[in-house]
Amino acid sequence: MIKTNKLLYYFLLILLTALSTSCSRKPDLEKEKKKLLHLHTQQQQAHLYKNAKQFVSQFAENMLAVNGGKIAVSVRDSVLKKFQNYFDQVTFSKWEDITPPVIEFSADASMAYMVVDKRVVLTYKNEENKLMEETTHFAWVSVFRKQADGEWRIICNISTNEPALTKPFL
Repeated sequence: MIKTNKLLYYFLLILLTALSTSCSRKPDLEKEKKKLLHLHTQQQQAHLYKNAKQFVSQFAENMLAVNGGKIAVSVRDSVLKKFQNYFDQVTFSKWEDITPPVIEFSADASMAYMVVDKRVVLTYKNEENKLMEETTHFAWVSVFRKQADGEWRIICNISTNEPALTKPFL
């Protein structure tokens, strides 16, 4: 009787182990998409309210950036200073999607990309201290990796834009 109980115990243990590994959970892609769209909204807020720290907090410690025909590795601390300096020199009046972002996930939802189509309108003072308005159509792809803590970080950004339309601000 004891031998039968022991065999039954081991059988159940093996069966439960097999079931737990073969029934891995499918990622909740809708939940993850909402998280990424929330980050997208936070990026907009960071631009409109000149909060470089909020913006750069979404970046991986070392992020690959492709822009203007160049590839660079951006270190978060140096990028923070660069964006804060930029935000301090401009005022955004629009930072809006032209079309909704397109988001796709890897099969295990550990990585994702977001394609953004955006119109940006800002003002700044030129060399002659005249207030100028600039309108630019941007498109970019951000590649995200889900971290161990469940948070998403941008590991790569590929950006392009049409030439800006600049005119005196009236």
